[in-house]
Amino acid sequence: MKVNRSEFFTAYRVRFQNRLSQSQVNGYEAIFDYWDASTLHDLRWLAYALATAYHETGSQMQAVREGFCDSDQCSVKAVTRLFAQGKIKRNYALPHPNGHSYFGRGLVQITHGYNYERLGKALGIGMDLYNNPSLTLEIKTAVQILFVGMRDGLFTGKKFADYFNNLKTDWVNARRIINGTDKAEKIAGHAKDFFDCLK
Repeated sequence: MKVNRSEFFTAYRVRFQNRLSQSQVNGYEAIFDYWDASTLHDLRWLAYALATAYHETGSQMQAVREGFCDSDQCSVKAVTRLFAQGKIKRNYALPHPNGHSYFGRGLVQITHGYNYERLGKALGIGMDLYNNPSLTLEIKTAVQILFVGMRDGLFTGKKFADYFNNLKTDWVNARRIINGTDKAEKIAGHAKDFFDCLK
C-alpha cells in the first residue's frame, strides 16, 4: 500500500503540531520511497518504523551520529564519557585495527563492529558498512538498515511480525525490536499518532 504523502503531511502537521523543515520532509520522503518500492504492506510496521526514527533522531528524520554530534571525534568522546560514568559496560567507540569507530549512527543507532558487518551483509553490500561506517549516515542506506533490521530481527532478535500480525497489535512491547523497553510508552504514543496520519 503506497503512502498518500499529501494527506500524511497534512495530518502530521495537525497531529504533531509542529512545522517541518525541508530536511525533515526529505527524511520522510526517503522512508516513503523505500516503503512504496517494497513488498511491505502493514501500515503498523511503517508507523512503528517512523516512530523509531523520530525518537532515535530527535525528530530530525535524518541519519545522525551518536550524541547528535557533528563529527566522529565528538561521538567517540560521548561514548567514552558514558563508559567512564559506568552507564555502558564496554567502550564500543574504541577504534578497531582498521582505524574505524563503531559508535551509533543512522536512523536507528547501530553500534559495535559486528553489527555493522552483519547489517552490511543483510543489505547485500558485504563488508562495505564495516569498512566505511559513515555509509550509515547516507539516508538511503539508513532507511534500508531501519527496515531490514526491524523486519528481520537483526537488532535484538525481535521483529515487526512478533508485535504486529493478524492476532495482535502491541505498540509498547514493539520497542523490544530495537533495545528492550527504553522509552517504550513514549515511542508507542508516537507510533499510534503516525498510524493515524497514515490511515
